[in-house]
Amino acid sequence: MTTTDNENFHADSVIVTIPLGCLQRNTIKFTPALPPRVQSAISNLELGVFEKVFIRFSEAWWLPVEQNKSSDRIDYFRFICPLSTCEHVPRGTLNFFSLARIHKPEPVFGVFTAVDIAKYLVSLPNDELKSLLQTNYISHLPNYDANNPACQILEVDTTAWSKDPLSGFGSFTHIPVGSDTGVEDMKILSQMIVHAGDGAVCFAGEHVSEPELIQGLFYTSSGTVNGAYKSGERAANKILDHYSGK
Repeated sequence: MTTTDNENFHADSVIVTIPLGCLQRNTIKFTPALPPRVQSAISNLELGVFEKVFIRFSEAWWLPVEQNKSSDRIDYFRFICPLSTCEHVPRGTLNFFSLARIHKPEPVFGVFTAVDIAKYLVSLPNDELKSLLQTNYISHLPNYDANNPACQILEVDTTAWSKDPLSGFGSFTHIPVGSDTGVEDMKILSQMIVHAGDGAVCFAGEHVSEPELIQGLFYTSSGTVNGAYKSGERAANKILDHYSGK
């Protein structure tokens, strides 16, 4: 293996864990080239965008009356489409979840968002993001009072998968709608590629999670941390079996 600064490493076999988006952008070059069916499996799958926004306040003003504050729970508020009247804001869903009644409460909202609006929100400078959220979303939450300083956002922070070249500009793998090869594509990527001279390449990561048959239905942990972990174990065991002669 040769790095971008021409440093060389030698190994009998390699487990490749770079994300699907990087494989699709040919971030690394394979010599010899990957088999055609492996290349098509990489191109057939898709990389989705899922981002998180965190919003901090000085106190949890949105909680209900005092007698109900003691219960441990996560409160959800879903904005099905943007309440913003700004035409340049993409349409999409924002799911707010409150961290103010968990075992270590904080006056914080987390926000799940995806696709175009996710890309848009995390691309904004913090001041612009705070203003957009304050005006078009925060003002519609329970107990909001424009004259109460506690209802003003103190700070925001976001993930940035859609801007990260090391993630392939995305955050999770999914089978495209209408695909009839998705399950087979993931199985192909989970197989070991043995080259002449007995060297081998195995892929690991959330994009190679093998579907599991449970009560007659296929389920997959694709797109999850546990899926990536299981794929790493599987790849390591395949290489160990290969060299132990099993």
